[in-house]
Amino acid sequence: MDETTSAPRTARQQVRRRRSWLVGALVAAATATAALQGVGIAPADAGISGYRITGTGGVGLKVRTDPYNVNAGVVAVLADGTAFTAECAVRGRNVSGNTVWHRISAPASGWISDFYTTTPGFNQYIPGEPDCANITTRETRALNWAVSVLGQANTNGDLGDSNHPWNGWCDNFVAHAYGRAASGYATAIAHFNDLRNRGLIHSDANPPAGALVFYAAASVNGGAGHVMLSEGNGSYISTAATVRRVSFTWPGAPYIGWAYANPEWSGR
Repeated sequence: MDETTSAPRTARQQVRRRRSWLVGALVAAATATAALQGVGIAPADAGISGYRITGTGGVGLKVRTDPYNVNAGVVAVLADGTAFTAECAVRGRNVSGNTVWHRISAPASGWISDFYTTTPGFNQYIPGEPDCANITTRETRALNWAVSVLGQANTNGDLGDSNHPWNGWCDNFVAHAYGRAASGYATAIAHFNDLRNRGLIHSDANPPAGALVFYAAASVNGGAGHVMLSEGNGSYISTAATVRRVSFTWPGAPYIGWAYANPEWSGR
């Protein structure tokens, strides 16, 4: 769904949104009741669920990489009726009078406009939903660390790792970003193959912030492949002679996909 910033809501959209509020309120009430009974409730750090995509007219809602930019990349398109898990919200781009955007972690990770959801209030955060400015994610922490080592040439003992050059250790670098002294893989391409076999690789060219971005095994990387971190805005942090920001393309090795860091990597 291409969200608009100026089109007024039609009477039908207003009725649909009111229905969405009612559905959301009923879900919230059922959730509260279950919580009192001590059944079926995910822990707080698992995000907020119980709401769905609605009102797109069958077109589907785009999950974006940025809640502020109308041209932000699209991670996925969610059909009407799709359940999602919200982690936090911000005030972002205006969509028909609604500026709330939710950062979701399932079934895709990115940003969705509240306008096309069954949440209980129009232009309001979900009850209990934190503001994204007040929390950090493992992806944010990974990127913060990567930015902190821009220009460095060696590990400098981070996480107790030996003081080896970053150049040629790209998979080790992204592991460090997520708080691991080693990735557990011999090469970046082995890492890619494992994530692909687990169904975790995305083939689009819009990797979100903190994603691992992979390039094919080629002569330029000694057949080991290459991986770097997306900043979510068209720039990437990569190993080379020093840690640096680079463009999407990697000379001599074609792009083969991106993935969120391994689910078992808890982060820094």
